Amino acid sequence: MAKPQRPGKGESVLCLPRDYTVVDTETTGLSTESCCLIEVSALRVREGRVAAEFSTLIRPPWREVQKNGQWQQGYVDDFIQGLTGITDEMLEGAPLPEEALPQVEDFLGRDLLLGHNVGFDTAFLYDSFQKYLGRPLGNNSLDQLRLARKLLPQLPHHRLGDVAAALGVPYEGAHRALADCWITYGCYEKLRALALSQGTEEEFLQRFEKKKPAKPRYPGVPGHPFYQKTLVLTGSLDTSQNREAVLRAGGKVGKEVAAGVDFVAIPAPGEKPLPGKEGGPSILPQGAFYRLLGQSQTP
Repeated sequence: MAKPQRPGKGESVLCLPRDYTVVDTETTGLSTESCCLIEVSALRVREGRVAAEFSTLIRPPWREVQKNGQWQQGYVDDFIQGLTGITDEMLEGAPLPEEALPQVEDFLGRDLLLGHNVGFDTAFLYDSFQKYLGRPLGNNSLDQLRLARKLLPQLPHHRLGDVAAALGVPYEGAHRALADCWITYGCYEKLRALALSQGTEEEFLQRFEKKKPAKPRYPGVPGHPFYQKTLVLTGSLDTSQNREAVLRAGGKVGKEVAAGVDFVAIPAPGEKPLPGKEGGPSILPQGAFYRLLGQSQTP
C-alpha cells in the first residue's frame, strides 16, 4: 500500500535539543485511515526541564467495536480498553475532536515534537488537524527511537519499555499518553547525556550519516577487453599479479564459474579465445589471456 501523501507535514530531524515538546497519543487502533485519536498529551520542555504539561481525552465516533467477543456499539474495543485503561464512560464526556484539537495546536505551537516512534503520533495528529481544523500539522519531529537504537545497540528490542528499563527510568502508568510523555522525557534526557558523554553533538549525529559506497580501487580502462567483465583465473594463472592486472583493467575476478562470468582463463597453450558451451563463458587459453590482458606472458 502506498504511503499517504501529507503535504505541509514537518520534517523528521536529528538533533539533541534542550527546548522541545514531548508528545504522545492514544488511538482506537493502528490505521490512520480507520482509527481515531482518543487522547493527546504533551510536555513543554525548556532548557531540559518541564515547563508545562497538557492532556486531553478526545471523544471518537460511536461505532461497532468488539466487546466480550461480540460486535456492539461503543467507542473503544476490549483490546484498547485493556491496553490504555480508557473506557467508553471516560470518553462519553470528553470533548469532540473539533473542540480538543485547537487546544492541542495552541499548546504545541511551532515546537520541535519529540516522541518514541513519533511518526505514529504525528501521522494521527496531521490527519486529524486536516480533517477537523482544515490545516496540517507542520511541526518538525525528532524520533527518540532512532537515538535509542544508535546508543543502545545491545538491546534486542527498543520499545519504550525496553529503553526505559535499560536507562533506569520508571515505567509506571505506561500506555496512557501523559505517563508515556513523562517516560519519554526521562529516557531522552538520559540518552542525550549518554550521547554527549561519548563526544560532541556533531560527532554523535555523524554516526547517522549514510556511508558513501567505496570508490573502486582502480578506475579501469574503458575499451579494454576485460573492462566491466568478470573472469575466473584457474591453476597457475590464479596469481596476485594477474588478479591485480585484471582489476586495473576494470574487470572483476570471480571465485568460481557461475552465472555472470564472462571469461575463464586456463593454463593451457593457445592464442585464441574458445567459445563456451551453451552460451557459457569464453575460455581463454594462457596465450589468449595474456594477449588480451596486454602484458607479456610470464614464464
